[in-house]
Amino acid sequence: RLSGVARGALGLRMPPALVLGWHKAFPRRLRSLSTIARLALPLLLIVVALSALTTINRFHDEPRELGIAAALTARADEGLTDSGARDLLTGNRQVTAVHPGIEVAALVPGQTGTIALRGLGTHQNPYPFTVAEGRPARGPDEAVAGQGLLDALDVGVGDWVRMTVAGRPQILHIVGRNIEPENGGRVISTSLDTLRENDPKLRPTLYQLQLHPGADPAAVGAELSETSRGHLDVHAVTNPADGLSPLRAVVIGLIAVFALIGLIELLTAIGGTVREGERDLLALKAIGLSPRQITTVAVTATGCTALAAVLTGTALGLPLAHWLIDAQGRSSGIGAGIARAPSPALLVLFGAAAVLGAAALAALPASRTARRRLADTLSAVA
Repeated sequence: RLSGVARGALGLRMPPALVLGWHKAFPRRLRSLSTIARLALPLLLIVVALSALTTINRFHDEPRELGIAAALTARADEGLTDSGARDLLTGNRQVTAVHPGIEVAALVPGQTGTIALRGLGTHQNPYPFTVAEGRPARGPDEAVAGQGLLDALDVGVGDWVRMTVAGRPQILHIVGRNIEPENGGRVISTSLDTLRENDPKLRPTLYQLQLHPGADPAAVGAELSETSRGHLDVHAVTNPADGLSPLRAVVIGLIAVFALIGLIELLTAIGGTVREGERDLLALKAIGLSPRQITTVAVTATGCTALAAVLTGTALGLPLAHWLIDAQGRSSGIGAGIARAPSPALLVLFGAAAVLGAAALAALPASRTARRRLADTLSAVA
């Protein structure tokens, strides 16, 4: 029996083949939901894999998303003063910003190991941390911390942390959580000015350099080393995403496997639709539908089923991927907030390919069924 929506569509003079195909895609609620669920599961897994691949590619192409704002790290020897090092670094036209810094080991109550305490940038020129929660550290005694440190100390954004640095107490107010890929996230970062308030004798031991977009870090590093006559040790900042290249190949392989599983489920669904079409063939011919229109009914039914599966898989896959990637980031100490969804254009292309591919696969068997002789149809039904 046609639904009210289908009868209304026919009343609006919509093509009967399309209306019957849409109605055929959802004849029985339980069976239709089962078919859609079987098709949606591999599509959901493909969306999760695409999200993981997008996250890896984003970290590789945009290191700042992983908390790496600087392209080069420079260290000056004892023969070069702080002002001299800054003059050499800022004199290069490819360098856009120089952030002096220092990294020391700190002890915190209740911990047997040490944590990394960094002083980067100044109050006037703060270091551009990638903050995933809270806000950047701007004022005195303010700091941002990695997820690993927050978990180790069982503290959160807004808490105060007391530590000991070279026998001196240091109290910092955690105002944000930053994406921290190093040291398992057990890092707390503040400005160099804040550390100097506790120990005025501190001088920078490293300089984080930001470069113009498109600049070659290796070429700039070699030029700076030559200009400083060996007083500066300049090297590129290591991007942890560079070590994920083998994982990228694994993700692509998983996408191929999930696509194959989806294809098998699709062929099974098409077979069921074609068998149902054989039983309905006499009725469709009796109401005056041509073989082409009968083929359109089966193709539309398959396309509607695939479209419902794509929408379901995408709607469930995106939040699942976000949760899984952030959970992995949180457990590794990097922290949540690193997940990136595929672009809308890629999702639309993925959905269109799935629906059009399903319709194309259903066209040939549906066309053969629609052109069967009435005698063959009667014997098959009998």
